[in-house]
Parts: sequence; C-alpha cells; structure tokens
Amino acid sequence: MEGFHIDWFGRWSYPVVLLPYYGLLLKLAWKYRVIWSFRNWWHFIRSTVFVILVLGVTFEWIADIFYVWDFPPGRDLFMIRVPIFGWFTGHTIPVSEFLWIVGVVPLFYYLYFWATLVFHDVIYVYDETTAKFYKKEERWVGFHEETRILKRPKGKKGREFEMPLLTRKPGVVARVSKRFMRPAFSREGNNSK
Repeated sequence: MEGFHIDWFGRWSYPVVLLPYYGLLLKLAWKYRVIWSFRNWWHFIRSTVFVILVLGVTFEWIADIFYVWDFPPGRDLFMIRVPIFGWFTGHTIPVSEFLWIVGVVPLFYYLYFWATLVFHDVIYVYDETTAKFYKKEERWVGFHEETRILKRPKGKKGREFEMPLLTRKPGVVARVSKRFMRPAFSREGNNSK
C-alpha cells in the first residue's frame, strides 16, 4: 500500500510541519511565563539553547557532508514503515532516519541533564526499603562551582544524608569567567572563593 501525500505547500512543507512544534513551544512559554523573572532560569535556558543549537548545527553539517538528506536514489540501506502510524497508512522512511530518531532523542535528554548539572546539584531521593527512585530535586549551586549528582533516602532531609555519586568540576569557561569576575566581586566588598 502506497501512503498518501500532500503537496499543497511545496517548498514551505517543512516549515508547515514545524508549526505545531513551535506552537507548543510558544504555548508552554506563555503558560510558564512566571519563570521569566528569575534571572538564573533565563541564563540556564539561554545556555541550554546555545549548546543544543551548536550541536544540532554540527550534526546537520555532518549529515549534509555524508548526503544524509539528499541520498542519491538507491543509497538508503532499506526502508521501514513509520512505526505505529505507518503500519496503518503505509508510509515508509529510510532506516537511517529511524536510527537517528532513536539515537538523538535520548541524546537531547542527556544534554538537558548536563545543562542542568552545569548550574545545579541533582539529588535523587529513593526509598531505602525498595531501593526505587522516588523523586528528583535540584539545588542551585551556580555556574562557577562544582556540582554533584547525589542520592538521599526518602524522609531524611539535610545535606548530611546525601551521598555523592558523581562530581562535575567547573568547565574551562566557568573557571576563566570566574577569574574575570573576581575583581568585580572584591570591589563590591563581597568575598569569593
């Protein structure tokens, strides 16, 4: 069965397909606009978008070098039906596109986690009796300090119950910018490490 196609938008097809994603982004940004007033959150968002944009452009550049988007006919390994939806409509995609989706979606989760860890300690609260994850908490540390992934038993509050699992040292940019910011802090009479 050959899948149906819509060719109304011509070269504007891809932007039209992206409209629901941007619509959802704008809706969520408006719904949670109360966080715009928090400067730390805004810095976090800008940094995350910048890092993901640079990585995304890099991946796209590499993909274009290897003809991923414009494979000459017959260069695809093989075609598979689009999972779930294509099983009913008959639409297919190159297996390489499917592998890209399967690999990149988790990668963006870990990039988001990494971006969180640049500014926050991440604390996993777990139930000691079942050893199952209960919830995740974040504690602001700042860009210039080391951050940690910690675990803490459910029902126990305080840093004395936190056990470090991994420590992330400040990156090169954080160390350099801290050196440049130190004189500004000392002029204001603030002590910095």
